Amino acid sequence: MMKWIGYLNSVIKHFLNLLMAVLVTVVFLQVIFRFVLGSPLAWTEEVARYSLIWLTFLGAAYAMSLKAHIGMEFFVNLFRTPGKKALYIIASIASLMFFLLMVVEGYNLAMQGMAQSSPVLRIPMGMIYMIIPVSGAVLIINMAAQFTQDFKDGGV
Repeated sequence: MMKWIGYLNSVIKHFLNLLMAVLVTVVFLQVIFRFVLGSPLAWTEEVARYSLIWLTFLGAAYAMSLKAHIGMEFFVNLFRTPGKKALYIIASIASLMFFLLMVVEGYNLAMQGMAQSSPVLRIPMGMIYMIIPVSGAVLIINMAAQFTQDFKDGGV
């Protein structure tokens, strides 16, 4: 199972690199066309915005696999080991509940957005909103994997 999760995160990492390359290229084109040629491209602003949205949500999901999210270690270190474990379990349950809410409500938002299209690119906005439930699902997978790994290794 961990091998499959590692493969999933590897695919996400490469997709994030691709999204970043698209974002940089599109913003560069926008600057060149707007300030050098004096004729801005309308589609570059939307592509940059939607790329940044996808980059943010998927990046948060990928960061969970690396344990790169910030934590309140100062307060956690005030407790002994049983207290630390209890705080870790409570924080994990609260996070999982939020991620589940992201999946359910994000899916509802995406389905409602399928009827609306973006102003310039004319793609369904539901495709843009779909990153919310997707990243929520990846966050759940990565958090569950980290949680089981931490307890198996005794790292909590």
